[in-house]
This record gives sequence, structure tokens and C-alpha cells, in this order.
Amino acid sequence: MSSLLQVPFAQRLVGANRVVGVLVSEAASMTDAHLRAVGIESGSNYVWGGATDEGRCREFEKLWTASKRPDPPSASYDKAEQEFVPVAVESYQAHPSMGAMVLECTGMQPFARAIQREIDIPIFCWGTLLEYAYSVAGQRDHYGHV
Repeated sequence: MSSLLQVPFAQRLVGANRVVGVLVSEAASMTDAHLRAVGIESGSNYVWGGATDEGRCREFEKLWTASKRPDPPSASYDKAEQEFVPVAVESYQAHPSMGAMVLECTGMQPFARAIQREIDIPIFCWGTLLEYAYSVAGQRDHYGHV
């Protein structure tokens, strides 16, 4: 499972004239193979951004980057949010045609709502993917008019 599976859906949601921002931990780690594996067409309406690129989001790295992780792993949620949300906002501001954002890292999901409060666009993450998968596997009863 990868949050990237939601990129083609988000691309169709925003339309061909807008882009989907994909925020990954390190932008340089993404390859065409990653794109192909989840059905993203190379050169289509998406843009990448790396949350930890250029030394940003150091608190976030304490949990996810082996060489920077203390023993035992620990980080301040508040500090991580204070570092992470501005990176997402900067990515949004750098791409005025951004219509949705996909957070591609399990550690980013807790910040999805804080990001959305700042930029007010659809935010996809592993949580939205899991909720969708669960809703497909466990349909709920409907009451009243359809």
C-alpha cells in the first residue's frame, strides 16, 4: 500500500489544468519506477516536493531517518508540526495551480488536518487510503432515502 496510489485519482479530481502536489520525505528518492508502479504517468499533472530536503523538518527525521534517529526513537509532535506544515504551505505557494496534495510517508498523516487548515485543498495520505479500502471491504447499512 502506498499513498501514491491516490495520485491518479487526485489528478482526475483536480483536472488537467491543475496539479497534484506530492510531498515525499526526500524528493531525490522518487523514480520513474515508483510512478509506473502506481499508475502515475510520467510528465502528467503532478509536482514533487521533499519535506526533509535541504535540512528541513529535522524533528520529523528523528523518527524516520536511521542515521538521525535517537535510541529509543523519539520526537516532539508539536515541534515536528511546526517544521512540517510550513514546508507543505511553501510547496503549495510555489505551485499556484495546485488543486490537491498527496502526503507520501506514514509519518506525514498526523499533519494532514493542520496542512489543510492552512491551504484548504483536498489532502490525501495513507489514512485516506486506508479509510477508502476499509469502506470497500466493510460496507455500512444505509437508512432513509437514497
